[in-house]
Amino acid sequence: MSLSLRSHTWRRVTGLAAVSTMAIAVVANPASAAPTPAAKTDDRAITLAGSWLKGELTDGLVDGGGFTDFGLTIDVGFALDQAGDKAAVATINKAFQAHVNDYISGDAFGDKASTYAGPVAKAATFARVAGANPTSYGGVNLITRLEERVSTTAPTVGRLEDKSSFGDYANTIGQSFAVRALEEAKSNEADEALDFLLLQQCASGFFRQDFTKDKTAASQGCAEGRVGSEPSIDATGLAVVNLLEGDARGPAVLSAVEKATAWLMAQQKKNGSFAGNTNSTGLAGWALGLAKQKAAAAQAATWVRKQQPIDKHRCRSALTKDTGAIAYEPKAAAQARNEGITAGDVRGQWRRATAQAMAVLQWAPAATDELAVTTKRSTAESADKVRVKVVGLAPGERACVSVKGDAKRIVGKTSANPVTRKLTMPAGNTSRVVKVKTADDSAKTRITVRN
Repeated sequence: MSLSLRSHTWRRVTGLAAVSTMAIAVVANPASAAPTPAAKTDDRAITLAGSWLKGELTDGLVDGGGFTDFGLTIDVGFALDQAGDKAAVATINKAFQAHVNDYISGDAFGDKASTYAGPVAKAATFARVAGANPTSYGGVNLITRLEERVSTTAPTVGRLEDKSSFGDYANTIGQSFAVRALEEAKSNEADEALDFLLLQQCASGFFRQDFTKDKTAASQGCAEGRVGSEPSIDATGLAVVNLLEGDARGPAVLSAVEKATAWLMAQQKKNGSFAGNTNSTGLAGWALGLAKQKAAAAQAATWVRKQQPIDKHRCRSALTKDTGAIAYEPKAAAQARNEGITAGDVRGQWRRATAQAMAVLQWAPAATDELAVTTKRSTAESADKVRVKVVGLAPGERACVSVKGDAKRIVGKTSANPVTRKLTMPAGNTSRVVKVKTADDSAKTRITVRN
């Protein structure tokens, strides 16, 4: 899975809605058909995630544990572009160019004759995002290399194909990046690549992830209900993103995006998530945001933000030093609070989840009030459980509310209702501080405690 967005197209700004490069009118259901009012957004979550990701780079690249993970490096570059960190994107761009052949072919393994179509397409898209020239990137003309991997033979005209002795692993995700890169380069292969991408969309609106295995089969498109044409939230989300952010135009593109957006909205759970993980939720929510379904995007962003632990103050845990990272799923955060984000596969999962989820945080709703904490009463006896009320948390925002000897992790509600918890009062005839702490803000009040 990969992320991409043209860096000069738009930037997330607090209080402003992101603007798509293509205006569309998606009619998923009567409730979602009406335009949604612009709501204020909160850029703190995406900034925190970007800061953490930047700290995961080693000389501008991502260490995959004994090897450099170039694909994830590009994902991090796309994500940091969304956070507005142009300097970090430039650092990645400079470091990656020197290794582009290791990513798009088998140079690192002595197989210089191979070319992997999906990585070429993804690298060409990243070159554009980073403001570089994909026709001369690290000494490679990525557009020419990509054009060479687009089939011109029926019945697979327009289909991406790997050139490798290890097999052909090209799929719809790479195809959507290829369409984007070829359209932006005004390539003669762009129309055929686009036509083949649209063939991968089923009647229900989703895009399947894998192509037809038999390249001689007359039908090379999605056949809903058949093996090999299972729905893919990730492939659908990325297809929408790349179609909207690329230069593809026309009624067929508009129709494809409308159908895909409607299908995505139908897959969203009541809590705002997709498939129960942040990767899919981030990609789908990003697509919905670009398609101007901002309420649905905000729901997805709120759920993703809930998976971004903020274990501050007296709620410290093994995750405190990794503030900003986004967990793949709720249980991953619970486990890491005790063990931390350990090296190897665990850290790799957190890096990938953060990179692929954080784009949707562009639509994270802002709080409607200033941060504040109050107690139900002004005095209490030691060991009393006193109800504490917190207002001013953004939906999905994590925080810690505490008094000496007791602390509770809390999360902002999707409504304007306050968050309440009971704290056990400590011993001592004195005034005690009750404090709420977010990643970058705090508020406090006092309560008099008597033995």
